[in-house]
Amino acid sequence: MVKVVESLKGRFSIKEMLEFLEIPKSNYYRWKKHAASEWDNELIILIRAISKKHKRRYGYRRVTAELKVVHNKRVNHKKVRRIMRENGLLAKIRRKKFVHYKPSEIVKKQDLIKREFKAEAPNQKWYTDVSTLTFGESHLYLSAIINGFNNEVVSSVISNSPNLQLAYDTVDQALEKRKIDKVILHSDQGGLYTSPKFQAYVKEKNIIQSMSHKGVCYDNVQIESFFSHLKEGAFYSQDCVATNSKIIETVEEYIYYYNNERIQIKLNSQSPIKYRELATA
Repeated sequence: MVKVVESLKGRFSIKEMLEFLEIPKSNYYRWKKHAASEWDNELIILIRAISKKHKRRYGYRRVTAELKVVHNKRVNHKKVRRIMRENGLLAKIRRKKFVHYKPSEIVKKQDLIKREFKAEAPNQKWYTDVSTLTFGESHLYLSAIINGFNNEVVSSVISNSPNLQLAYDTVDQALEKRKIDKVILHSDQGGLYTSPKFQAYVKEKNIIQSMSHKGVCYDNVQIESFFSHLKEGAFYSQDCVATNSKIIETVEEYIYYYNNERIQIKLNSQSPIKYRELATA
């Protein structure tokens, strides 16, 4: 009966409908309270399932988006946040650390991005950096490239040393099966990217270099954000300490998840690959 009254609420007043149906007002509001309680219980179960599915990597905004996009349930994000907080489902977050390398030779490049991070099409703007993984038997170094069009990880290489070969391999992997035309490769002023050898290498590949201002991490926030999400989602939130081989496997699994399953609000609540497929279909 509550559903009938609610469906007609825009055409008639609740008082008129209750009088016509001869339903006491107290009964109606008791039924409505019971229906709301059942709805909340269903919502809690669904939010728990989403949180478990994503291994508590999702904050309340992404849970809200998945409720809408996947389950066709429109719920205020404040209510989702309250439910997650009350049920211990809030995502675990830890501050990211930045890695800086001191180059022996420095050749700076102009900042061509100027915080205009979004690209109008795939492979116009790439963002790259190296981050240290401290969760295994020894330090590992993850080098990656993010596509500015859809935040997709187009390349990721892990090495025992943050050397030039790591940077070369990262570029080579990004170029596999991709045709580029003067893509901008944006980085910080780390020693790998200011190296004349690396700059000559990418120039041969028809890549235009761009660099952020020294010490300003926000100038390369795309890649920094990815590293932060990876460490939170794959390691900190999972309390992960393992062998180096397991660390590499975990990173590969997370990147697949990040590209194919993890929705991003700025991508119309789609995953990076799904967004690209829809945009270029």
